[in-house]
Amino acid sequence: MNVAVLYVGSSLLAPLRKAEREIDHDLGFNLQLAAYNFGAPFPENEWRAIENDLMNAQVVFVIHVMDGENANRLLPLLDRRSKATVVINCMPALMKRIRMGKLDLARLTGISSEDAKTEAKREDDTSTATGMLASISSWIGKQARGNGGNGSKAHSRAEYLKWAARLPGLLRFVPNAGPLRDAKNYLLLVSYFLQPTPNNIRSMILLALKEYVDDEQLKKIDVPAPEAVPLVAIYHPDAPSLFETFEDYETWYLSQRRKSKAQSPKINSLDPKSTIGLLLLRPQIVSNSRKHYDAVIRAIEGEELNVIPAISTLMDNRDACERFFVGTQPSGLPS
Repeated sequence: MNVAVLYVGSSLLAPLRKAEREIDHDLGFNLQLAAYNFGAPFPENEWRAIENDLMNAQVVFVIHVMDGENANRLLPLLDRRSKATVVINCMPALMKRIRMGKLDLARLTGISSEDAKTEAKREDDTSTATGMLASISSWIGKQARGNGGNGSKAHSRAEYLKWAARLPGLLRFVPNAGPLRDAKNYLLLVSYFLQPTPNNIRSMILLALKEYVDDEQLKKIDVPAPEAVPLVAIYHPDAPSLFETFEDYETWYLSQRRKSKAQSPKINSLDPKSTIGLLLLRPQIVSNSRKHYDAVIRAIEGEELNVIPAISTLMDNRDACERFFVGTQPSGLPS
């Protein structure tokens, strides 16, 4: 069973390889996963390997590919494929190559049609789910058309974050049959990717294989729902989980520092004169590709300084800064 993943970034490879090992070991599917980082041009011999892997793959994922040279070389290869191609957050020409069952971009941008409403009247919350599906589908369609930048950037950012948080829960009200099935599958795959934990990346691959590879063994697999991880939070390598409020982190952090004798027992708040704020990219934290961040945090603390490592999302750190760094916190920590 062959899957190819073409991506840009440094956080995806580790969970992909973990998923490959687990699917092979736990389910016995002999999964062969070819992964290529499209962040730089490829030599000719590597393009031959990419072409071979694309033609042999039952499912292809293309993620975050924006480079014109690589994309232009990739487009004719994708056009030769008849099997499932999942494109997430790429340049418009690539977004138009989404191919999943009956899914096409014309339908994706018109998902709020009467067909969608008729199919979705089975639950009390269905109208909300259908409206959300229509809104998200329209947003994806705008990406494919290349005019996703229309309107206020702040409004677009707020809507995207709202969708990302609500999407997995609402999609369960959308039927698994009829004209919405492939659109729902696509949005579920996006949901897994927006929360790129190792378990979610594994589920993303399994869902695509289950839905778009003709194999009776695959049909019997139960794919877990997406794990939820905060979009904005504070991370620390010693903490059991992420912190969604500054107050919770400060309480935990000062307790830990007192145990290590790095802080006086009398100190009950983080002193801004000896506290460093760090902005970390969320995918690296969520996907467990974070050893470099851990080393920086340890180095700062080794200098007897405190640290607030906040994760940010979508290359936009405003939420993290506003929540954890800016203004006067209840403890008295100013910006």
